[in-house]
Amino acid sequence: MKDIFRRKNKLAIAVLGVIVAASAIVAVVTTFSAATDSLYEESTNFGANIIVRPQTDSIPLIAGSTSIGSISTGENYIEQTDIPRIYGIENNANLAVVAPRLYGVAETGNDNIIVMGVDIGQEKILRSWWNVEGEWLSNPEGMEVLLGKDIAIPLGLEVGSTFPLEKNDIFMELEVKGIIESTGGEEDGYIIMPLLTSQKLLDREGKISSIEIRALCNDCPVSEMSRQIEGVLPGIEARAMSQIVQSEMAMIDHTRNSAMAVSFITLLVSTLTVASTMLASVNEKIKEIGIMRAIGASDRQVITMLFIEGALIGMIGGSIGFFAGSLTSYSISPLLGFAEPSPMWELLPLASGISIMVGLVASILPARRALKIDPAEVLRSV
Repeated sequence: MKDIFRRKNKLAIAVLGVIVAASAIVAVVTTFSAATDSLYEESTNFGANIIVRPQTDSIPLIAGSTSIGSISTGENYIEQTDIPRIYGIENNANLAVVAPRLYGVAETGNDNIIVMGVDIGQEKILRSWWNVEGEWLSNPEGMEVLLGKDIAIPLGLEVGSTFPLEKNDIFMELEVKGIIESTGGEEDGYIIMPLLTSQKLLDREGKISSIEIRALCNDCPVSEMSRQIEGVLPGIEARAMSQIVQSEMAMIDHTRNSAMAVSFITLLVSTLTVASTMLASVNEKIKEIGIMRAIGASDRQVITMLFIEGALIGMIGGSIGFFAGSLTSYSISPLLGFAEPSPMWELLPLASGISIMVGLVASILPARRALKIDPAEVLRSV
């Protein structure tokens, strides 16, 4: 121990090498963890990744050898009272949004318009990227609507306007609360209103057309969740939107693999740096080690001395490197567009343990060099 602290400069250089490596590993893991979280948060803006619809059969209509279309058989609606059963599936903890919808066609003047009834709270979470001029819907039973851009312009409606809507002798006077900026999606051509209001207008109380589900899919099997939903709701079809799911998983896997590759390279460089520093130290102590062996120090004692030195270098460097890496990650993550990461305290023992292993592995080559020192030759040179 006295020898270690007597060579403070050499010790500081070796510890600094471990600090750089440990801080790089911690910074990479913490930053990429924040990146993964950010990617996942962004991926939630893609919308639903499971679509639940009534199960119907399509029967082709053929006249002679000519197809004249098809008809669908089966129930066209899902009972709204069945929605709570979705929360009974095994992976219910992964359900982020369950948004029921009711579709129908209503009339305003001489125009037929598609109406979409939504659960206001769930839909607002699911479609968080919508830019709405005006206000979002707020009253679950209110006479209020959002308009897609492609509907608002032809009808000459703007925020605050009122207009009549009719379906099967049911009349409503509705207020435009907001207009959705063009998204390029189906909503551009829809009138969107509270679910209860749409059920009254379309005379489909207690009915819904489909359910869009957003599942937390960075660690859950969406396809399996679809099967679980079909299990609790017989007669419906739950379809996983695999393209979105696979895209999310590909991004997450790519990020994780990049972090692993960078961490491995950094670890290798750290080991070589510590080994080089300790080897140089051994070369400077040839006489001391030779005298030690001449007065009776065994090979095991010489190896133990160097391994203790390597372990101390690793432990000190790993501990300091954890805090340095966490601070670095905290500083650079916002600059890279990621969320500010929280310290990953579970990495502290891991970083210290890996750093100690680096110190021990790096001690092997210096130990082999020390064992090759001939005590007789050293004594002759003294």
